[in-house]
Amino acid sequence: MRIPVRTRFGLLALLLLAVFAAVAAEGKPPAELRAAKHPIPASNFYLRDLNGELVRLSDFRGKVVLLNFWATWCPPCRKEMPAMQQLYQAYKDKGLEIVAVSVDTASTGEVRAFVEELGLTFPVLHDRDSLVSRLYSNPGVPSSYLIDPQGKVAYRVLGEYDWFGENAKNTVEKLLQAE
Repeated sequence: MRIPVRTRFGLLALLLLAVFAAVAAEGKPPAELRAAKHPIPASNFYLRDLNGELVRLSDFRGKVVLLNFWATWCPPCRKEMPAMQQLYQAYKDKGLEIVAVSVDTASTGEVRAFVEELGLTFPVLHDRDSLVSRLYSNPGVPSSYLIDPQGKVAYRVLGEYDWFGENAKNTVEKLLQAE
């Protein structure tokens, strides 16, 4: 079977676009954990977890909360999740909570399969309509917020971040001590 010239050029263009996108992503500077100049109260919301239970952000008041917006189709999200799990294991008994909000339009079952595949044990909520993501004015995924025990957004990260790196651990420890 002979492939038309137009189709071959189209396929070649798609391949080159994918290669250039991958190269551009590799040269991207790492995301930065940025302190809020004027910490403001985190907007409260409620969503269902993967078991259908209603969860409110305010349920975690008094804890340091890492609020993370992500999606199953997002490679940087998949890459940062294991470090988030490590951070959770290291600090959950000291007052850290991670609340991961999936913005997938996929079924809850697909999100659950992703969570199980990665062995995540922190709460995962499903924001299928991205209403909460819009409430936080997220430009994309992953986007994360560190919320202090008083419920104020203290730090923000746009993009993939090493949540078990020294800077992240030091920041979480500082927020835990500020209780």
